[in-house]
Amino acid sequence: MAGPYRNETRALLKLWRQFRGEKRLPNQNDIRMAELEAYLPNIFILDVEAPDRFIVKQAGAIIIAQSGGHDVTGLNILDLADPEFRERLMARVGMIFKFGYAACTHTGVLTLDGRFKRTENLMLPVENTGESFPQVYGVIYYADGRDETAMLESVIPVPQILDESFIDLGSGYAAVIDAGELPFSAFPGNKE
Repeated sequence: MAGPYRNETRALLKLWRQFRGEKRLPNQNDIRMAELEAYLPNIFILDVEAPDRFIVKQAGAIIIAQSGGHDVTGLNILDLADPEFRERLMARVGMIFKFGYAACTHTGVLTLDGRFKRTENLMLPVENTGESFPQVYGVIYYADGRDETAMLESVIPVPQILDESFIDLGSGYAAVIDAGELPFSAFPGNKE
Protein backbone atom coordinates (compact mmCIF):
# COMPACT_ATOMS: atom_id res chain seq x y z
CA MET A 1 0.00 0.00 0.00
CA ALA A 2 1.22 3.51 -0.74
CA GLY A 3 2.19 5.68 2.18
CA PRO A 4 3.33 9.29 2.25
CA TYR A 5 3.32 10.97 -1.17
CA ARG A 6 6.17 13.44 -0.77
CA ASN A 7 9.83 12.49 -1.07
CA GLU A 8 10.65 14.76 1.88
CA THR A 9 8.16 12.96 4.10
CA ARG A 10 9.47 9.54 3.09
CA ALA A 11 13.07 10.65 3.70
CA LEU A 12 12.18 11.99 7.15
CA LEU A 13 10.42 8.74 8.02
CA LYS A 14 13.60 6.84 7.07
CA LEU A 15 15.64 9.10 9.36
CA TRP A 16 13.22 8.47 12.23
CA ARG A 17 13.64 4.72 11.67
CA GLN A 18 17.43 5.15 11.79
CA PHE A 19 17.14 7.14 15.03
CA ARG A 20 14.92 4.41 16.46
CA GLY A 21 17.22 1.53 15.50
CA GLU A 22 16.07 -1.70 17.16
CA LYS A 23 14.12 0.10 19.88
CA ARG A 24 10.34 0.46 20.00
CA LEU A 25 10.69 4.26 19.71
CA PRO A 26 13.65 6.62 19.59
CA ASN A 27 14.25 8.81 22.63
CA GLN A 28 15.36 12.43 22.62
CA ASN A 29 19.02 11.44 22.92
CA ASP A 30 18.72 9.48 19.65
CA ILE A 31 17.57 12.50 17.62
CA ARG A 32 20.42 14.10 15.68
CA MET A 33 19.19 17.60 14.87
CA ALA A 34 22.03 18.18 12.37
CA GLU A 35 20.50 15.45 10.20
CA LEU A 36 17.11 17.21 10.35
CA GLU A 37 18.43 20.59 9.19
CA ALA A 38 16.85 20.42 5.71
CA TYR A 39 13.43 19.73 7.29
CA LEU A 40 13.52 22.33 10.08
CA PRO A 41 11.41 25.01 8.30
CA ASN A 42 8.53 22.51 8.17
CA ILE A 43 9.06 20.83 11.56
CA PHE A 44 7.18 21.38 14.78
CA ILE A 45 8.03 19.69 18.06
CA LEU A 46 5.35 19.06 20.66
CA ASP A 47 5.97 18.26 24.32
CA VAL A 48 3.21 15.81 25.26
CA GLU A 49 2.68 16.94 28.86
CA ALA A 50 -0.71 15.22 29.24
CA PRO A 51 -3.31 13.56 27.00
CA ASP A 52 -4.92 16.99 26.48
CA ARG A 53 -1.82 19.19 26.64
CA PHE A 54 0.52 19.30 23.60
CA ILE A 55 2.85 22.27 24.06
CA VAL A 56 4.66 23.58 20.98
CA LYS A 57 8.36 23.47 21.85
CA GLN A 58 9.58 24.47 18.39
CA ALA A 59 7.94 25.66 15.18
CA GLY A 60 9.73 26.02 11.86
CA ALA A 61 9.70 29.16 9.71
CA ILE A 62 7.15 27.80 7.21
CA ILE A 63 4.77 26.80 10.01
CA ILE A 64 5.10 30.26 11.55
CA ALA A 65 4.51 31.88 8.15
CA GLN A 66 1.38 29.77 7.59
CA SER A 67 0.19 30.92 11.04
CA GLY A 68 0.22 34.54 9.91
CA GLY A 69 3.68 35.13 11.34
CA HIS A 70 2.57 34.24 14.87
CA ASP A 71 5.09 32.16 16.77
CA VAL A 72 3.03 29.47 18.46
CA THR A 73 5.92 28.26 20.64
CA GLY A 74 4.74 27.67 24.20
CA LEU A 75 1.07 27.30 23.26
CA ASN A 76 -1.06 24.20 23.73
CA ILE A 77 -1.82 23.27 20.13
CA LEU A 78 -5.09 21.70 21.30
CA ASP A 79 -6.33 25.11 22.46
CA LEU A 80 -6.02 26.33 18.87
CA ALA A 81 -8.00 23.49 17.32
CA ASP A 82 -11.69 23.02 16.61
CA PRO A 83 -13.20 20.54 19.15
CA GLU A 84 -13.69 17.77 16.56
CA PHE A 85 -10.17 18.16 15.17
CA ARG A 86 -8.85 18.37 18.72
CA GLU A 87 -10.36 14.96 19.52
CA ARG A 88 -8.86 13.44 16.36
CA LEU A 89 -5.44 14.88 17.17
CA MET A 90 -5.56 13.58 20.74
CA ALA A 91 -6.55 10.12 19.45
CA ARG A 92 -3.82 10.14 16.81
CA VAL A 93 -1.07 11.13 19.27
CA GLY A 94 -2.30 8.52 21.72
CA MET A 95 -2.21 5.91 18.95
CA ILE A 96 1.33 6.58 17.78
CA PHE A 97 2.68 6.28 21.32
CA LYS A 98 0.56 3.26 22.23
CA PHE A 99 1.59 1.26 19.18
CA GLY A 100 5.00 2.81 18.53
CA TYR A 101 4.52 3.83 14.91
CA ALA A 102 4.67 6.97 12.81
CA ALA A 103 1.49 8.35 11.23
CA CYS A 104 0.92 10.39 8.08
CA THR A 105 -2.32 12.24 7.30
CA HIS A 106 -3.42 14.29 4.31
CA THR A 107 -5.41 17.30 5.39
CA GLY A 108 -7.02 20.32 3.76
CA VAL A 109 -6.57 23.66 5.47
CA LEU A 110 -7.83 27.15 4.82
CA THR A 111 -4.81 29.42 4.35
CA LEU A 112 -4.58 33.07 5.32
CA ASP A 113 -4.97 34.15 1.70
CA GLY A 114 -8.36 32.41 1.45
CA ARG A 115 -7.18 29.33 -0.39
CA PHE A 116 -7.88 25.69 0.42
CA LYS A 117 -4.59 23.85 0.42
CA ARG A 118 -3.65 20.22 0.79
CA THR A 119 -1.10 19.31 3.44
CA GLU A 120 0.83 16.16 4.19
CA ASN A 121 1.45 15.78 7.92
CA LEU A 122 3.88 13.30 9.42
CA MET A 123 3.94 12.65 13.17
CA LEU A 124 6.90 10.85 14.71
CA PRO A 125 6.70 9.79 18.39
CA VAL A 126 9.82 10.21 20.53
CA GLU A 127 10.05 8.88 24.08
CA ASN A 128 11.39 10.96 26.93
CA THR A 129 14.78 10.55 28.55
CA GLY A 130 13.42 10.58 32.10
CA GLU A 131 13.78 14.32 32.69
CA SER A 132 11.45 15.63 30.02
CA PHE A 133 8.14 14.90 28.31
CA PRO A 134 7.55 12.51 25.42
CA GLN A 135 7.56 14.44 22.16
CA VAL A 136 6.05 14.42 18.73
CA TYR A 137 8.27 15.54 15.91
CA GLY A 138 5.86 16.63 13.25
CA VAL A 139 6.31 17.96 9.76
CA ILE A 140 3.80 19.75 7.55
CA TYR A 141 4.25 20.21 3.82
CA TYR A 142 1.82 22.43 1.93
CA ALA A 143 1.16 21.20 -1.59
CA ASP A 144 1.17 23.57 -4.54
CA GLY A 145 -0.21 23.39 -8.07
CA ARG A 146 -3.19 21.17 -8.75
CA ASP A 147 -3.74 20.37 -5.06
CA GLU A 148 -4.51 24.01 -4.33
CA THR A 149 -8.02 25.20 -5.20
CA ALA A 150 -9.61 28.59 -4.87
CA MET A 151 -12.26 28.94 -2.22
CA LEU A 152 -15.71 29.35 -3.68
CA GLU A 153 -18.87 30.08 -1.71
CA SER A 154 -18.22 27.79 1.22
CA VAL A 155 -15.84 28.50 4.04
CA ILE A 156 -14.02 25.65 5.69
CA PRO A 157 -13.23 26.83 9.23
CA VAL A 158 -11.28 23.79 10.42
CA PRO A 159 -8.84 21.32 8.87
CA GLN A 160 -10.56 18.66 6.82
CA ILE A 161 -9.24 15.10 6.45
CA LEU A 162 -8.92 14.53 2.71
CA ASP A 163 -7.45 11.06 2.41
CA GLU A 164 -6.67 8.11 4.58
CA SER A 165 -4.00 8.30 7.19
CA PHE A 166 -1.14 5.87 7.04
CA ILE A 167 0.78 4.24 9.82
CA ASP A 168 4.29 2.89 9.37
CA LEU A 169 4.38 -0.81 10.16
CA GLY A 170 8.11 -1.11 9.58
CA SER A 171 7.73 -3.30 6.48
CA GLY A 172 5.08 -1.21 4.79
CA TYR A 173 2.04 0.96 5.47
CA ALA A 174 -1.49 0.32 6.62
CA ALA A 175 -4.32 2.74 5.99
CA VAL A 176 -6.55 3.82 8.84
CA ILE A 177 -9.57 6.06 8.76
CA ASP A 178 -9.81 6.95 12.43
CA ALA A 179 -7.42 6.32 15.29
CA GLY A 180 -10.28 4.93 17.41
CA GLU A 181 -11.07 2.20 14.89
CA LEU A 182 -7.68 0.47 14.69
CA PRO A 183 -7.76 -3.31 14.85
CA PHE A 184 -5.07 -4.85 17.03
CA SER A 185 -4.32 -7.27 14.17
CA ALA A 186 -2.93 -4.35 12.16
CA PHE A 187 0.04 -4.28 14.50
CA PRO A 188 2.07 -7.49 14.19
CA GLY A 189 4.04 -8.23 17.31
CA ASN A 190 2.02 -5.90 19.52
CA LYS A 191 1.61 -7.59 22.89
CA GLU A 192 -1.47 -5.65 24.04
